[in-house]
Amino acid sequence: MRRFLIGFSLSFLFPLNALLGVVDNQASPIRPSSFRLPPSSFHPPPSSFHPPPSSFRLPPSSFRPPPSSFYPPPFWQEQAPRKINPEALKKYLGRYELEVGIIPISTLDVSLENDELWIKPSVVKKRKLIYRSRRVFIDEIDGSPYSFNQGEGGKIVSVTFVYEGEQYTAQRVTIPPPSLKGNTTFRLKGFSDASVVVLAGSFNNWNQTQFVFGREGDEWVCRIDLEPGKHAYKFIVDGNWILDPANPDTEDDDYGVKNNVILVTRYSIQRP
Repeated sequence: MRRFLIGFSLSFLFPLNALLGVVDNQASPIRPSSFRLPPSSFHPPPSSFHPPPSSFRLPPSSFRPPPSSFYPPPFWQEQAPRKINPEALKKYLGRYELEVGIIPISTLDVSLENDELWIKPSVVKKRKLIYRSRRVFIDEIDGSPYSFNQGEGGKIVSVTFVYEGEQYTAQRVTIPPPSLKGNTTFRLKGFSDASVVVLAGSFNNWNQTQFVFGREGDEWVCRIDLEPGKHAYKFIVDGNWILDPANPDTEDDDYGVKNNVILVTRYSIQRP
């Protein structure tokens, strides 16, 4: 009985030893080639699963639209400007002023040309205004807004605009008729296309509207009464300050600004 059990146990262990590769109490390592597949059987060549770039990359032109179609136009150009009755635009016409010296822009002249509203700020060229909304117009050149403000009775009294990121409000002023009588005459040749020419100086605290030139022949003329003494002055042509081309006598003021000077005597004008 004991021999049977021992024989049975040995016969039972032998297949396990054979399976594990144990013969005569020594391990028999299994060769890798007996259970590893050759590389070519599960590592396909690169070309079979790495398609060339041209097979899955679209050409740039297929998903990159040209800049003109990708970037929307400025908001004031998104739609055709609304046409406004020219009679309704006349209420905005005239000159608007800021105190001299705050910023380079001291006057804004609003005019009506070809049934469209135009504005001429001093020191910059005239530009067309495009209607945006009630009493708000857009500068056709840079897109900045001009907001016209109403006063009592619904009359336009000022305009608010933006200069270098800051808002300023210019008050509407009334331009008087040309000043053509006085003991001192100022003349300016040329500038036939100018709309408003004004004389400003130390004698009127550099007022930008008080003394207006009139057109006589091929020149602009302004006559005013001046007290005897030395006076500094300049001309303002459509908001642009210029020296008198006919007077070479100039002086710098306390701020280094060059102005023309004249010396008025009891009987005549003398230049120092």
